[in-house]
Amino acid sequence: MASSLLLGASLAAVGVSAAGQILAPTQDINYPSSGSAIDPLKWLGANGPWYAGPNVNDISPEVPENCYVDQAAYVLRHGSRYPDAGAYDGWVEMQSRFYAGNYTASGSLSFLPEWKTVLTNPPLQIAMENPTGAKEAHDLGYTLRTRYPDLYQDGDEFMVWANNYTRVLQTAQMFVRGFLGFSAPANGSVVSVTSKGFAAGIGDSLAPSDMCPNFEDASGGDNKTIWDNIWIPPVQERLQALIDGNLTLTASDIAQIPYLCGFESHITGRLSPWCDVFTDEELKQYEYSNDLRYYYGIGPGTDLPQKMMTPYLNALIDLFEQGPGITGTDADGSTFELPKLLMSFLNDGQLTELVTASGVFDEQALLSPTEKDDDRLWVGSRYVSMRGTIAFERLNCIISGGDETSTIQYPNATASAGPSTAPTTLSTSALATASTIRVFPTPAPTSAILDRRQSSNATYIRIRLNDAVYPVPSCKNGPGSSCLLSDYVQYVQTKYEAQGDWITNCNVTIEGAPTKVKGASFYTDLSSPWLQRIAP
Repeated sequence: MASSLLLGASLAAVGVSAAGQILAPTQDINYPSSGSAIDPLKWLGANGPWYAGPNVNDISPEVPENCYVDQAAYVLRHGSRYPDAGAYDGWVEMQSRFYAGNYTASGSLSFLPEWKTVLTNPPLQIAMENPTGAKEAHDLGYTLRTRYPDLYQDGDEFMVWANNYTRVLQTAQMFVRGFLGFSAPANGSVVSVTSKGFAAGIGDSLAPSDMCPNFEDASGGDNKTIWDNIWIPPVQERLQALIDGNLTLTASDIAQIPYLCGFESHITGRLSPWCDVFTDEELKQYEYSNDLRYYYGIGPGTDLPQKMMTPYLNALIDLFEQGPGITGTDADGSTFELPKLLMSFLNDGQLTELVTASGVFDEQALLSPTEKDDDRLWVGSRYVSMRGTIAFERLNCIISGGDETSTIQYPNATASAGPSTAPTTLSTSALATASTIRVFPTPAPTSAILDRRQSSNATYIRIRLNDAVYPVPSCKNGPGSSCLLSDYVQYVQTKYEAQGDWITNCNVTIEGAPTKVKGASFYTDLSSPWLQRIAP
């Protein structure tokens, strides 16, 4: 028996060794320094390109020892984009004033008289994904294909879901191409989910707030206004001193500078001269303004907005409770197997609402409108950047039943009551087989081998924001600070019940609306008229 168990451990080690270190880079977009700031692109909130979030919770992103991921869901914002029409009109107005002459600018603003917007074909570009966004999406496809090699089999059908918004669909399409490569046309598809115009689809889309009459995004309200009145004037005064003549920089100009730094950089793929204007500290003050905008606009500092994505989360976690191998119904009545890697694409507002619902910021104190807290956990740059991401990983773990010879003890770990891809009691032969699918993400020491009579499987949920692990404060006793799946199911259900009826909260009165929202039936039922498959 002992020799067989040692063989299982050896096979596990061989499987890991064969897998080797992944080739996908941690950060696929460069973050260069500027003349005035070390990290100008890192403090731009929702306006900078994607970057891997810092390990602020000191938790390794690697799969915990004796666990493997058997199911995962990634929900992300579209990639880097061109400005919307309103923002672009503001740029054109700035260009007109700056180009008018009758002044000289020095120092970091010396480029101002010659500055022009970087869009080359506005009618074609406005609101679309830009080349950096396409790269972000394609790179993510490759990254996740290699991060989770056991969640997709070559030749299988692979579909993803996207809010019916052009740049969101573009991101989804480019992701599928990166994930499947040359087989994307044959095996890949994007399910477009329309969030407006269908009464039966209320509360059953990737943008449920679109059909909630009571929903209002206050964009940070008075809290953001108070902070902007604190941080903008000193920066305005400093920069105005660099101008001699007939040009007055407005408060709006100052607030636009970091925005332009981010957008021009990811539009052109080169660091914008606007990134040479603010110092790191000034950029962090702008970042805090952006944090207030989301926190008090659609995040934890709100009442109704923070409830928008809870039904969706409840439905998503139900899929994790069922486990991999779920059967869905296609539009023609045929069946399909739901991908083990579930990909969904949406906009910044819905992402923020989902991150809020997930619980990872439950212990974040209210953000002050008068004083920036540099130790706050709520930092939008770390999750709602372009291509910002929240990921849910279902961890299938071998746990100890308490035998004194076992060295692995996971607090709060009990055998999962839900389905699992691994048997409840793992035989010696099963252990050897499991090793070939990377049960052990790192070579397993002999001391980690569990007596098969005392070991069992349990399933956990782990949450990642821009790849960094974020635990739920009230539920983090599992491997790698994960949460026992059954506990997280209860956590979400309790929150959902406490928030009250979604239809009532939104004051939905339209004829044909459901009496209870479904959250996300579109994953397993493609027959609804607000769903449409499109090619990648």
